[in-house]
Amino acid sequence: MLNCLISRAGDSHPLNHCHACEGRHLFSFRLVDSRLRENDNQGVGHRFDRPPRAWYVVFFLLFLAACQPISNYDTEATPFVGAYATATSTNSPDLRLVTWNIQYGEDAEEAATVLLENENLRGADVLLLQEMDETAVSQIARSLQYNYVYYPASIHRHHDKNFGNAILSAWPLSQPAKLILPHENPKNGQTRIAVRAVADIDGVPALVYSTHTETIWLSEAKRTEQVAAITDDIAANGDDYAIIIVGGDFNSVTAVSIENITAQFEAVGLERVSAGASPTVIVGGIEFTADHLFAKGITLIENGVETEIEVSDHFPVWVQGERE
Repeated sequence: MLNCLISRAGDSHPLNHCHACEGRHLFSFRLVDSRLRENDNQGVGHRFDRPPRAWYVVFFLLFLAACQPISNYDTEATPFVGAYATATSTNSPDLRLVTWNIQYGEDAEEAATVLLENENLRGADVLLLQEMDETAVSQIARSLQYNYVYYPASIHRHHDKNFGNAILSAWPLSQPAKLILPHENPKNGQTRIAVRAVADIDGVPALVYSTHTETIWLSEAKRTEQVAAITDDIAANGDDYAIIIVGGDFNSVTAVSIENITAQFEAVGLERVSAGASPTVIVGGIEFTADHLFAKGITLIENGVETEIEVSDHFPVWVQGERE
């Protein structure tokens, strides 16, 4: 994030004149502050025992991140894949889902240890990861003995590595695809994607998506269109699947945003199976539910968020269910 303080030539420059952002910060601060104050007045999206000033901490972090110029992969290209799973038929209806944004794909070894040792995360049938590079995905897949499909969305200036989403599973994966979501981040031009694959879960094919939609730099209407790209794909391709799973980081910061996203997925037959779990991100003392799991063909038994895990700035979300 602190790359905003350094020009691409390596010379420092003040926050009010970031070369990558063309000096447009004052307008942006006022714009986002007005949106957040509007949400405050509606009583949604955060706890009221926090000072309103904490919103500025949230926006300041977004501001720093957005100053980093991004190089996008504008075509579907070839996925990174690996096959390390040894799963055999269980004849069990049980199904465990996990989604986790592992910040910039860093600390992959520690993340793999957590996924192996935490009783609510280990043994997931489907594991969805965001902000990953191909090396970190492969490392986690090897450690967990999972198959995987990974596509990068871009090369991120934070670490000059690939930045994208992955689907990992103890079951065979096939038919990989990358959906390039509409609209770029207005500050750094970053695009977002969803990764799609079919998981053969104990002989039952499931259509699976791992996604990471844009932050509040993008308008609510345009972020709605990013989700619509996924639901449109489900409407076009989901009829042959009794199980459909969508998970990831939706960057939802208000209750209204969550309601809108949920309604979009309900329109194509998916339920928010992670509803009721704890917030998934804490920034500046403010709690957000940014990460979600949606599913069709799964009956929810229980769900949760592992808020004690500090490997990433997001907490992993899990769902235990049964195939219908």
